[in-house]
Amino acid sequence: METLTAEQVTWARSVGLSYDRAAFLASCPKHTKCGTHMKHARPVSTNANKYLMKSGRQYYFRVHSITGRSTIISVGTDLDAARRKRDELLAELKAKKVLHHV
Repeated sequence: METLTAEQVTWARSVGLSYDRAAFLASCPKHTKCGTHMKHARPVSTNANKYLMKSGRQYYFRVHSITGRSTIISVGTDLDAARRKRDELLAELKAKKVLHHV
């Protein structure tokens, strides 16, 4: 528990908090919402081929939308060129432009 100043104790009582509860809240890290157990936090992938899938010799750019539909666009047979094209398509998507099918 953290020791509170006289101003903090006065404020805590004015809003209806006990000393113990105010001290507990003051000991929590600043700017936290629900601690380290955030169930809604999404893991960040470090995969270099993220959003790419391969079928046969062909690579495809694939993005799954919230509505349940997938956008699949052919991006070629060379992996490096497919990665460059994927980056262009992601930049276009983030700019909220229409994806052009290749």
